[in-house]
Formats: sequence, structure tokens, C-alpha cells
Amino acid sequence: MNIFEIVGNDFFKPLSSPNKEIYYDCLNIIYNSYRTELSYGIDRDIVISQLCDYFERDSGTDIIFDDDGETLKDSRGMANAFLRNLKKYGWIESEFSNDRKEKIIMPSYSVTFMQTMNIISANGETEYQSEISTIYSILINEELLSRPYPQIVKPVYEHTLKLFTELKKLNTDIRKYIEELTEGQTPEEIMEHFFGYNENIASKAYHRLHTSDNVTRFRNIILNRLNEILNNGDIMKKCAIGYQNIEDCNDYDEAFENVRRIINDITEHFRSYDEIESEIQKKHTRYLNSAVNRARMAFLNTNNMEGKLSSVLRMLAYELDNEENYSYDDDASDEVCRIFNMFPQSFLSGESLYTVPISKKITNVEEIFIPEKISEEERLKRRQAVIEKNNNRFSKKNIRQFVFELLKDKKSISASEIPVNCKRDMIRIIFINMYGRDKKSDYIIIPKDETVQKEGFSFRDFTIKRRVK
Repeated sequence: MNIFEIVGNDFFKPLSSPNKEIYYDCLNIIYNSYRTELSYGIDRDIVISQLCDYFERDSGTDIIFDDDGETLKDSRGMANAFLRNLKKYGWIESEFSNDRKEKIIMPSYSVTFMQTMNIISANGETEYQSEISTIYSILINEELLSRPYPQIVKPVYEHTLKLFTELKKLNTDIRKYIEELTEGQTPEEIMEHFFGYNENIASKAYHRLHTSDNVTRFRNIILNRLNEILNNGDIMKKCAIGYQNIEDCNDYDEAFENVRRIINDITEHFRSYDEIESEIQKKHTRYLNSAVNRARMAFLNTNNMEGKLSSVLRMLAYELDNEENYSYDDDASDEVCRIFNMFPQSFLSGESLYTVPISKKITNVEEIFIPEKISEEERLKRRQAVIEKNNNRFSKKNIRQFVFELLKDKKSISASEIPVNCKRDMIRIIFINMYGRDKKSDYIIIPKDETVQKEGFSFRDFTIKRRVK
């Protein structure tokens, strides 16, 4: 069935409009409201109240709808308008309970979309071990053979598809990192790119794929069990009957062939694992080599031959791009000629045959260090000093705690309201402003135009608000 026959033609309009971020936040509020409910239905008044809170906290400007040009200013009007549009586009529905109260219902396809979008936003990674262990546990459980299709074949097939989908995603992610490693990056960008790859790929998915989540540890047993099911007439007969009941298939022969096809498909997936793993390995090695070579060229000392040639080419390219009357036949400028000056090299080449001398000096062995003996009272005193030092640090944790002690029950507070009695108080305000700009911070800062003068210090005022997640 065509997806638009299920969700409607306007379903994706909210996520492609100029207000798409607000629509997404509203959908998340509605979706998260159902967690304590028995179904995906909640009183409309409760939803309106939660949306009003959202607009009061985060919306400092008017909102204009594209469809009718309507301008919304108050939070309740915004909440009603967004709820009305989400209903029009098919994301939510309404129904009335026995007491005539209107409930907001999220259809099953909307729930599925929200689950998928939250998974994408969380940027989580699948534990291959959980998938392969589930497949292995299902196949070796003899008690499940009473209903082999719904309890063995179907779930094993679903987990296999999920496992190999994640493997292909890992393969694609490595290719994406390779493509992003371009010539135009600075040394700092190359190193940042490399550390990002190491954190998100090399140290997580790739490493686990070759250690704890190694598929080959279970593959032979899985293939043997699948082959036993395929060659057992009684089990295959039960599978075909189970397929007929669950998949609504009236033809026994067709059901039997579909079960055989599913088992063969699972088998082929596991047999193709070596090829997928080999490609991942090659791309991982290629990325590491490319990153090292890029970094090596970027960090080359300009006193060596590669560095000088690179400087010449960059300068010539710059001059050719910026001088309209410049010709290849013209004499090089003095700046270019100075690059070819002869001077001693100040580095050791990796290809040099010269052996670096290693000096050895025999000295007297130092006495073994004897730790200072301190009393229990002195130990507690020093420990307390360390604790106080940590509590006085301008760490994210301490700044966050200070901010939330200031806010308490308030919705917001201005930086100008924070007491400034010394240089340390002023430094704390600077750190509050700096940490508040981080997207992962629990609070946000909104700059103001006013300049504050306090105890000889001056700074631009700003508002501190709790971040809504």
C-alpha cells in the first residue's frame, strides 16, 4: 500500500515548513505526555496547558503561519493553532470520552514516526551483541519448536535484518568520514575530524565488532540450526501452518515456499558477513591512512621540500586567481623567489639512513622514596582542603548548581541580579555565559542590549532560563 494512502498527502508539511522545529517540539511534548497513560490518548486541556508552558518559556517572537498569514502572539493562541494544524495534517486525531471530554489521540503511524525520529535524534548505536545473542538464544531453545514460525523463524528473521542493517550503516558511516576528509581542511580540523571518528566509530562500533560483538563466534551454530529446521519435515510443516495463520495465507504450498525462502535469506545474510566485515575493515584502514597522510602534509615544516613546494603552489594559485593580468610567462615575485633560498634543514627525515645517537650515562641509584607520615587529623584536614578546592572550581557541574540555586522557582533571572563583590564573582558570571551557550547545557542564556556596571566591572547583561528538553 502507498504510504500516502495511510498518512495522507499533507502529513510531512509540518516538518518542511519554516516552523518545523516548533512543530517537532510540539509533537515531542504530545508524544511524551502519553508515557503515564494507558493509551496514546490524553485530555486536550492537559495538552494545551503543556504547549502553553512551552511557548511561554521558549518563544520570544511572534509566529507567522505560511498558509493563511496568521500572526500569533499569546501562548494559548499558539498552542491552539499548532494543535489545530497537527490535526489537519493527520499527526493527531480527536475523540470524546463518556464524560464528553475531548481527548487528543496519536495514530499508530504517528507514534512510529516519532519513535524513529527520536532514535535518529539520539544518534544511538545498536549493540550487535544483543542482536546476535537473541538470534542464538532463540534458535537453541528447544521449547520454542512447538510453534516454530512465530517463535523462531519470524523473530530470527527480524533480528537478522536489523543486525545486518546496522552493519551496513557502519559501513556507510565510515565512507562518509572518508569523503569529509578533504584537502581544504586545516591541521586543527583534521585532528578534530579524526577524534570525532575515533569516538563515534573506531572506539565504539568498529572495536566491538571485532571483540565482544564478533558475529563469527555464533555464526556456525546459527547456520547449523537453520539447516536442521530446513531439513526437518515436521518442523517445516508446522512453520508453513504457522505462516498461514499469522500472515493470512490460504495456500499451504505458497506458505511452505515462503518459509523456505525466509530461512534461506537468513542463511545468506550470515554467509555474506565475511564480505561485509572485510569491506568495513578496508574502509577503516583507508580512513586511518588518509587521516595520517593529510595530517602529515598539513603539519609539514615549511623548511622541507614538500612544504616549500606546497607554499609555492598555494601562492601561485592565489595570485592567478586574484590578478586579472597575471600570466604564466611573467617573472615570479620576490616573495615567491625567497621560498627557494638555501638554508640548513632543522629536522630528521623519516627516510634518513643516519642513526640517531643514544647516550647512556651511569649514575648512582637514588634512594627509595619514603612517604611522609601524617596523622589521621592531618589526613582529614588535607582531604577537606581538596574537597573545598573542587567545590570552588568553575566546573560545569559547580556552575550548573550555582545557576539552579539562583533560579529556584523562578522562570528566569538576569545576570545583573547576581551579586558581584570581587573578581571571582565576575569570573563566575563569565563562565555562566560561556557554559550556557553549549547545546548540552541545562540552561540557556539570552543576550540583552544593556551594559551593567558593578564594583568596577562592566559586562553586557543577559537572561538565564532553564532549558526545556
